[in-house]
Amino acid sequence: MKAVQVLSFYFVAVLAARDSIQNHLALGICRSPLLPLSFPELTDPICSTADVIAQRQAAGGRHITDESSPWTSISNCARNGTGPTEFCVFYAGGFANNRGVSIITSPARAKSIAKLPAFTNPELTAHTNKDLDPNYTAVYKSVMVPGKGVGLVAARTLYRGDRIMSSTPAIVIDYGFFETMPKKIVREIQTAAVDILPENHRQLLLNLSSHDGLYENYQQKVDKILSTNAFDIDADPEGDNDDQFYVVFPEISRCNHDCRPNADYYYDPETLTQHVHAVRQINIGEEISLSYLDPLQSQAARLARLSRTWGFPCGCSMCTQRDLIAEESDSRLEQIAELRKEFHDYTPSSRATPQMAELMVSLYQQERLDLMLYEAFTYAAIEYNGVGEPWMATKYARLAVEYGLASVGPKDNDVIEMDNLVLDPFKHWSWMLRTSKRMSWGKKRDD
Repeated sequence: MKAVQVLSFYFVAVLAARDSIQNHLALGICRSPLLPLSFPELTDPICSTADVIAQRQAAGGRHITDESSPWTSISNCARNGTGPTEFCVFYAGGFANNRGVSIITSPARAKSIAKLPAFTNPELTAHTNKDLDPNYTAVYKSVMVPGKGVGLVAARTLYRGDRIMSSTPAIVIDYGFFETMPKKIVREIQTAAVDILPENHRQLLLNLSSHDGLYENYQQKVDKILSTNAFDIDADPEGDNDDQFYVVFPEISRCNHDCRPNADYYYDPETLTQHVHAVRQINIGEEISLSYLDPLQSQAARLARLSRTWGFPCGCSMCTQRDLIAEESDSRLEQIAELRKEFHDYTPSSRATPQMAELMVSLYQQERLDLMLYEAFTYAAIEYNGVGEPWMATKYARLAVEYGLASVGPKDNDVIEMDNLVLDPFKHWSWMLRTSKRMSWGKKRDD
């Protein structure tokens, strides 16, 4: 269950205004609204010139001629001393209809990634990035948002479940790379991975916010852009750990933060695609927002995290309320945490009931947790089915699927389970579970 928004957002959009994302493509890669085009105190250029980038692309490391390989080139390989793991830039220029992607990882993991459907079946991603299609009318536009910089607003009324965008990444970095390599090498290889991208894709990335705009050279600028805008993602389904990769989706990074957002995202590891959908109605001109952090944290914890990680105070409606209202919100969040414990307790002594689940639904609604309502509906479906009320269970299972498709997608385990319950609540594992536990059905009576 997607209990909290655990994918850590590292992005803030505070660049100067642009009319739309399409317009970003026309910007020169050396243009920065945060620093003048020339900065005499600096020893290195702020931006790579076209000549430097062309040289890097021409050098490109080892070009791959094997037609069965998704990699156009493998370059900038390095290892830390005598360390066992080598990291390289694996560049797939034909990925997503020639949009391209740079992946910094080990040869062993690159071999695993190359087997993903995203690479073995190019048609799956050929039409993913519709936002860059000149014939596609986007449902959002990029505007200057007072106090936030660049953000996205709805170009038409959006309803719950409406797709806002789907995007493949510009750059994917193995977390082992950061843990193994010295900072200097990290910056050099990151920069090479960015510079090898096609011009339009590269410019989209380089025009993202670097948070504070303070950097001494081009490599530092790239490093700050990546750290400000990256998602933590499990991009390798065969891996053993979550959050194995550090991934940047330039278009999605334009969404600003709200502790109670009107949109949510989920990631498809098979196609390397991040999907963003509306989780409630978004009116024309209303800003499209995502949550950068766990929305179930207290107000103080949320404010501290935003300040510590992104360096800005939260200005959303939940964080600017009067103290009394904020205290009531924190109290509701505490009760949600307590109720969760009850629902996860399947011992005979558990106090969980359908009425408790109804309270959970109400608390989520009071907190405006639209992105997580599918979770409350899932609890309610399980509790009603657990005491033998199939119609109420089906009602909430239907709601869980509807809301879950927008927040966690069709491959999420909870969405699949709720679909199964809808098909036949009597055959679902939760049928009469609470009652049987409390009545100790199936156990032999002591003589």
